[in-house]
Amino acid sequence: MKNIFFLLLSLISIKVFSQSMDYPGKSIEMLEGKELKVKPGTESTQKNGYQGFYTDEALTKVYKKKSPFTKYEALVGKVFKVLSYKPNYNDYALKLENPETGIIYFKYNKEGDWNYPFEVIGGLTFPEGFFCDKIIVDKEWDSVNVKYYYVSHTPCKEDICLYQSSGRYTLYVLITAPSDRKETGLKGLTLTLENGKEVSFPDATVAVESSMDSYNYRTEVEINYEQLQLLTESPMVKKLVGNKEKQIQNGRLIMEHIKCLAKR
Repeated sequence: MKNIFFLLLSLISIKVFSQSMDYPGKSIEMLEGKELKVKPGTESTQKNGYQGFYTDEALTKVYKKKSPFTKYEALVGKVFKVLSYKPNYNDYALKLENPETGIIYFKYNKEGDWNYPFEVIGGLTFPEGFFCDKIIVDKEWDSVNVKYYYVSHTPCKEDICLYQSSGRYTLYVLITAPSDRKETGLKGLTLTLENGKEVSFPDATVAVESSMDSYNYRTEVEINYEQLQLLTESPMVKKLVGNKEKQIQNGRLIMEHIKCLAKR
């Protein structure tokens, strides 16, 4: 399981049935009446434009069209009021209003937030356990005891996954660092939390694997009850694997997933 996990981790983090704290998934009704701000896009979005914006409810006429998408500068930073929503085949047409653009529509995918470019002003209030249906359960074969057993784990968000099996919790963390030089002999994992506390594993072994023009620095550690509790009390804001550091953007969502797994 471990080798397969790290082989696929980079792919999983790129495209997964994901969710952010600004995106309510199938509970689209949570957006009605809210104000949504279009976030700055990636380099690709800046070049090609935003996907999913239309001038008609049928979602056929692209707003401010540039190739198949909408011009980046026509939307970035704009704030829209959500007026209503209607089903559109397997998606929804989200009716938006802005004083400058007037009424336009956004094609809302209820299965994943890949093209969802919004920040909800004032945030969303999620009910307890809202994210728990995202916990994944795998069936594994134990060739020694000749039986199946079950392993539960959180979605791999920002290359961080927590696994649970038979009451034991194992945390997997990876950082990809662009480099022309492979660094070996590194040790340690430190997770910095929003409340200023740290969950640290100074003796954690760091494995290194090449990946195109960069290297993947990965580690796995078993966590105890006290460490698990810390991870459910405050979001992660930074991870340090060996001497490789990276800020965490979705720490609150990762924390919610960990809280769900801790209850199983």
